[in-house]
Amino acid sequence: MRGQLYVLGSRGSRPASGPEVLEFGGGTTCYIFRRGDHAVVIDCGSGFYDAGEVLRGCAQVDILLTHLHYDHIIGLLEWSVFPAGAQVRFFAQFDRWFGEETLRRFLQPPFWPVSLPFGTLVTVPSPGEAELGGGLRVRFHPSNHPDGASLVRLETPEGDVCAAFDYEHSSGFPDELARGCGLLLYDGMYTSEEYPDHVGWGHSCWEEGCRLADRLAVRRLVVTHHHPHRSDGALREMEAEAKKRRPEVRFARSGDVYALSPEAEEEETGP
Repeated sequence: MRGQLYVLGSRGSRPASGPEVLEFGGGTTCYIFRRGDHAVVIDCGSGFYDAGEVLRGCAQVDILLTHLHYDHIIGLLEWSVFPAGAQVRFFAQFDRWFGEETLRRFLQPPFWPVSLPFGTLVTVPSPGEAELGGGLRVRFHPSNHPDGASLVRLETPEGDVCAAFDYEHSSGFPDELARGCGLLLYDGMYTSEEYPDHVGWGHSCWEEGCRLADRLAVRRLVVTHHHPHRSDGALREMEAEAKKRRPEVRFARSGDVYALSPEAEEEETGP
C-alpha cells in the first residue's frame, strides 16, 4: 500500500482565476497525502473545494493547519468534501490563535450563514510532534511569517515531506525539519529581484529553496505558494530558470501527484 501526495492548490495570498492560470491552477494552498483509507491534509486553502474525489472512501482525515490566514483555511467552507462517517482531526501548533472558538468565529454569521461541525482539535507544541497512526507522524516548528505560522514535516513509511509554505528566509531555517526529506515544498512567492521590496512580508523565492535543498540533501524540490498575479507563462519561465540551477525542481501545478518513495516516482502524474 503506497501513499501519494496530491496537489489541489498552490497559489498564495488569494485565489487566481482566468485563462492565464489554467496550467498551474488558481486554488490556494492545499496538499493531501493519502495512504489507504487515511488522508492527511496540509492546509485547507481554496484548493480544498476539489478534495472530494481524493478523500472518497477515507475513514480518517487529519488536517494539519500551518496557520489561520484566509488563503489556508477558506476551503473549510466546503464541508461536504468529507466522506460520511469519517473521523476528522485538526492539528496545529499551540499558540494564541488556534482553537475551536477561533475557527467557529470564521465559520458563522455574519461571515458565513451556517455554523459548521468540527472534528477533534489537537494542539501541538511548536517545536513538537504528534503521532497520526498508521506509521504517520507530524512535526511542527515555528515559521518566520506574520501572525505566526508553522513549518511541518510529515513522516511516512515511503518517505518524508517538508512543507515550508509561508516562510521568509531572513531567519535561519530549522535544518532538522527538512534534512534528508524526499520532497520539500517551498515558498516561491517572489523572485530574488522582487524580494527586497517585500522584506517582512513572510515569503521567500525559489533561489533560496534551491540553496536549502542542496544544503540539506533533499531529493526533490517543489516550489509552491505562487504569486496570485503570476501567469502560466511567467511561472514557466521561472521554472525553466530554476531548472538551470537544479534540474529536478518543479513548480507545483494543481492536479500533480507525487510519490514519496524513489521506487514509485516513475508512476507519478505531473512531474
